[in-house]
Amino acid sequence: MRRVDPRLRAAVDASVRWYDDIFAVHRIPVTVRRAVWSASGAAPPWHSAVKTLGPEAAIDDVLHAMEPHEHGSVADSFGRLDLAAHGFDLLFEATWLHRPPDPAPPSGLPMGWSVVGNTDVLDEWNRHHETTEVLGPALLDHPRFRFLARHDEGVLTGGAVTHDAGPTVGLSNCWSMPGHHLDWPDVLSCVGALHPGRPVVDYAWGDDLDVMVAAGFSPLGPQLVWAR
Repeated sequence: MRRVDPRLRAAVDASVRWYDDIFAVHRIPVTVRRAVWSASGAAPPWHSAVKTLGPEAAIDDVLHAMEPHEHGSVADSFGRLDLAAHGFDLLFEATWLHRPPDPAPPSGLPMGWSVVGNTDVLDEWNRHHETTEVLGPALLDHPRFRFLARHDEGVLTGGAVTHDAGPTVGLSNCWSMPGHHLDWPDVLSCVGALHPGRPVVDYAWGDDLDVMVAAGFSPLGPQLVWAR
């Protein structure tokens, strides 16, 4: 089996760390067995119940991990498994992304951007992004999560989340209100100011993928998410 690009390995590992933290906050036990990560309870919205940890993960092990879940999704982190014959539909195909650290990170956040520090702003942030049931108030005090908010003339118009994944920083949940373009240089300036000197990882598909590649991210490999 060919060697995994270390940038791809870092992106997948960061995603697994996000899952570990989110499921711990929701008090959902998780297990790892033969390159397959799985949850013992129902996954929070927008999250998979099963995730592969390496290209060697086998379909039989994935199916075994999904047995407790009548419905849910599998995130095949290396895009190697075809689950169509086992009652799954392909929900989406994304691409892992990696961006090296800026050589001269900014010392502060761009104008209009701030770190969310209270539950009122987080509640509004979540309502706009449809993540109220996922990204709860407990994460405001979590040492690895930072919620970013952009305000235009006092109105919340966009946001993002950074997650400290150790060697890298996970960037996710980037959104903007209709009519308010998300400025990627500003987003990346926020990440650089909060986590200087570290690479940034994420995944995307469609138009978002094109925009992020234009912003300096390198596409690395596929992630297939299957649902039933």
